[in-house]
Amino acid sequence: MEGAVLAPGLSPPHHQLSANPATGEPAWQVPALARVGTEFDASDRPLMFTYWGRRGALSQLSLDLARVAATRNEIRCTVSVSKRNEQFNKFSFLHDDLFAIDTCQRRLDAFLHYGYLRNLKKVLTRRLLRDNTRVIVSLMPHLWSPLVVPVIRRAGVRHVAVVHDADSHPGDRFGLINRWLLREAAAADHVITLSEAVARRLVATRKILAKKISVLFHPDLNYGAGLRHRDKQSGPLRVLFLGRILPYKGLDVFVDAAARLRRDGVRLNVGVVGDGKIEPGVRAKLSALGAEIENRWIRHDEFSGILSRYDVVVASHREASQSGIVAAALGAGLPVVVTPVGGLVEQVIDNVTGVIADAATAPAVAQAIRKLAENPALVARLRRGIAARREERSIERFFDEMCEISIRGKC
Repeated sequence: MEGAVLAPGLSPPHHQLSANPATGEPAWQVPALARVGTEFDASDRPLMFTYWGRRGALSQLSLDLARVAATRNEIRCTVSVSKRNEQFNKFSFLHDDLFAIDTCQRRLDAFLHYGYLRNLKKVLTRRLLRDNTRVIVSLMPHLWSPLVVPVIRRAGVRHVAVVHDADSHPGDRFGLINRWLLREAAAADHVITLSEAVARRLVATRKILAKKISVLFHPDLNYGAGLRHRDKQSGPLRVLFLGRILPYKGLDVFVDAAARLRRDGVRLNVGVVGDGKIEPGVRAKLSALGAEIENRWIRHDEFSGILSRYDVVVASHREASQSGIVAAALGAGLPVVVTPVGGLVEQVIDNVTGVIADAATAPAVAQAIRKLAENPALVARLRRGIAARREERSIERFFDEMCEISIRGKC
């Protein structure tokens, strides 16, 4: 990222934000480690991961993380998820390492039904004591997260909060509660972000101390890492816009880019799959393009089939922190086209795992797609680049580095 200062020899990700003594600006450094608190009894579960949401990319990330945790013999973990999680049944392999909680169906109910919260505080206290938990890692804040901070404090447990967004996204009405959710990060002992972009915004706008932040990366999401794509591209390039449709994600930018390419005689097939409002003008342009449109919420078990029908995923955002859709595409071996905003440029290596457009505009996105449509060999090379660098983006690496920061790291 422009302006970032990397400590000598540091291979990002897994670095810490601290002050550059020469300039006073935030700089990235390896966090200091202390081998303390690493001796555990066999019955202990020193680390607890929590995700109390119901759906979305974090549901898959939590499941992938839980699968890795179950294979690690050196440290036992508790994984806490909501019984309303759309993939709840898939967590059953955890057996006694699963801590399932009751949450509400609607966000408003989370505030109106205090009984749920009161029960959570009781069962969480008991579970932390029973497992001899040393660290709790909140993978994404829940509406109740700021309210359970005192419970964690009283139990003497170190609190690590993963922050995905430092600011509300334009057009996302649920983003309006982000200021409330960030209270958890302000109260936590340590904060982890998945991009440098979010870390810098936390320092600049939320006044979270730089030394309190470590930066990891967004791991691949395992919707279909073993998908087999066309070894040799034949026919039009198949390009996909995937995920929730919100103004900041730039569906209109994607559609205008595709229309521009089609007018220029570039062969491509277009797909738009996701939940959200498609403006009438945009829908008319998609119809003219003969696009495949599935305008609905996509279940986790549908992602593999959808991704297998396309060659490239396009993230035409006007603004971003980082993208679960990019992580899903890379996990499935698909190259991505992204705009140069927020943490998207940290997820993609230009001309190695994808193409970074010159700007968040339709002409720039069209030019980036054109590079792939007119050069099948480049698409194949990007697929090979994604495969070659899979370990760097793996959930196994993510788990190990998160444990290192959470259990052994100093704030």
